[in-house]
Amino acid sequence: MMFSKAEMFNRKASHPKYRANEIMKVLALSEGAVVADIGAGGGYFAMRFAETVGSEGKVYAIDTDRKLLAYIEKCAEKNRIANIETILTGERGVVLPEQSCDLIFLRNVFHHLRQPEDYFRSLKNFLRPKGRVAVIDYKKPRAVMRFISPIGHYAEERFIRETMRKAGYVLVESHDFLPEQSFNIFQAAENGK
Repeated sequence: MMFSKAEMFNRKASHPKYRANEIMKVLALSEGAVVADIGAGGGYFAMRFAETVGSEGKVYAIDTDRKLLAYIEKCAEKNRIANIETILTGERGVVLPEQSCDLIFLRNVFHHLRQPEDYFRSLKNFLRPKGRVAVIDYKKPRAVMRFISPIGHYAEERFIRETMRKAGYVLVESHDFLPEQSFNIFQAAENGK
């Protein structure tokens, strides 16, 4: 059976090895929250966020691939989920209403960013006071595998933390239950640097 790219992303995200239920528990989203899912892929987490935040909440499913966003829209319509808005993003970065988000979620996206410090500095404009940024990304593999590109399909955790510090964030939580990924949660620093 042939799966689309979106279905493949969703099957992988929902695999027990990637512990989506534990991720959702840690994020502890409340009803009415607003979430930006950057690099939404097939929409697995966007759908879960939408269900959790309820009709009073909102989820921005953001991706660079128009086909993936169309898939998310189709799934949302099929499942009668009305609180997801898809946003196509590109070279200029993400554009959202200022101070609109309680959570900005990036799973396996950090290692794709060309200028992560600038990118995350600009995201601060979209966070509400006490808003959080959750960054999940692959750890450096123990052995070099053929399918990993020479530039690396991972981001070292210390590099993520240092980049976020330089972009004006503080680490508020770190979790180590994901076998292949780091999981860190940040907030904008009080001094706004």
